[in-house]
Amino acid sequence: MSGKARKTDVGRRVEPELPDFYMPAMPPLGLQRNLCEWLRAWRQRRLYRQLLELDDRSLAARDLNRQLLSEKARLPLRQLMAQRRHCCAAD
Repeated sequence: MSGKARKTDVGRRVEPELPDFYMPAMPPLGLQRNLCEWLRAWRQRRLYRQLLELDDRSLAARDLNRQLLSEKARLPLRQLMAQRRHCCAAD
């Protein structure tokens, strides 16, 4: 396995690079990565729902729009994960 690491997000956690060979006792790295992405998307959606509990004045102070937040809060996790992948790939 090479000692290189690849960045997932700028200024965020660095994931280890995939090994050059696969050993049968290794956990499925793709599954682990997908579970982490699902958890991040779930936390993001939970944050949107928590922000919706604020009043309009508090949202305006944070430059947030209630309509946009409610749309994001209703998105399926699959779509949030796809948007996150797209944003990270563009960086």
